[in-house]
Amino acid sequence: MGKYFETPIKAIRKKCLDCSYWSTKEVRECPVINCAIYSYRFGRRPDKTTVNNIKKFSGKNIEPIQGF
Repeated sequence: MGKYFETPIKAIRKKCLDCSYWSTKEVRECPVINCAIYSYRFGRRPDKTTVNNIKKFSGKNIEPIQGF
């Protein structure tokens, strides 16, 4: 019997692919750093240095992206 549900990490990966029109390159180059699932977009749990770098960067750059 197969699984009836996906793991949360796989569901996040699927959502990121859906958001980027199923392009893995677009997921890798995603510019939406303020997204709640940004650090999980590769389908695995990020390490602490990645999370800290994202927090540092998003804390300094709180201006919204122009043109969106």
